[in-house]
Amino acid sequence: MFEKKILILSLAASALLLGGCGVKNASSEPVEGLENLGAIQPVSREEGSGTGSAFAELIGFEQDNTTAEAIIAESTDAVIAAVAENSAAIGYISMGAAADAENIKALTVSGEEAAVENVQDGSYSLSRPFSLAWSGTLSELEQDFLTYVLGSGQTIVGQSYVAVENSTAFLSGQQEGTITIHGSSSAAPLLEELADAYMDINPHAVIEVTASDSTSGLNDAMQGRCDIAMSSRELKDYEKELLDYEVIAQDGIAIIVNDANPLRDITTTQLKSIFTGEITEWGAMNQS
Repeated sequence: MFEKKILILSLAASALLLGGCGVKNASSEPVEGLENLGAIQPVSREEGSGTGSAFAELIGFEQDNTTAEAIIAESTDAVIAAVAENSAAIGYISMGAAADAENIKALTVSGEEAAVENVQDGSYSLSRPFSLAWSGTLSELEQDFLTYVLGSGQTIVGQSYVAVENSTAFLSGQQEGTITIHGSSSAAPLLEELADAYMDINPHAVIEVTASDSTSGLNDAMQGRCDIAMSSRELKDYEKELLDYEVIAQDGIAIIVNDANPLRDITTTQLKSIFTGEITEWGAMNQS
């Protein structure tokens, strides 16, 4: 069990520095009805999740120090479901997954919305890469698919995420075969969309996308259990030594609460205190 400390933070505090980046506090005005929600229910991700690892790093704590009171969800959909069902819950998911989810809303973080343009210009601080990684030499089919993803596929990327390359014309080599892709449940919806679009261009190919988590996908690629891994976090040094990889998109991490929650804005400092168990009651967010 993790040791918990209770710390009541002031919403009226002046701008703080977190990890070398300036962050603004939420409005100093009390949020009416917030105290009625009672105890905060954090919803976090499992060990191995790229989103969980990136979130913890971005707000400044070790994922192992997540409060023991947190619900540990093993997929993006599980986080959405847990928050949608509980008015006191708060979680984090891919920006691209937040748009169409029901019974939840995304908070602004220090006044900035989790939106493509804000991730692109750097004003939204919670962002991370989506990458594809593989071991050894790509087959002709795998290279053809990657060329598509980094070419005309960037038009699809740019609809919900930040494209990393300019969209260019693509002419498939029409290779036959199957590509297996394992890994991040956050990146999986994008890869499924890209795979479907590529298979429309090259009907001789079959691309199978299986969602798990970033670490599992990368391990599968290292051990030959899949052709390509998808990761929603930066690769670790040893992973970079063992795998080749390409960043295919930049994604924001959206902070989500139930629609019944009156809160609109939160800071990274407050997020850290919630997910490490220092703030445990919604009413504490209104105390100065």
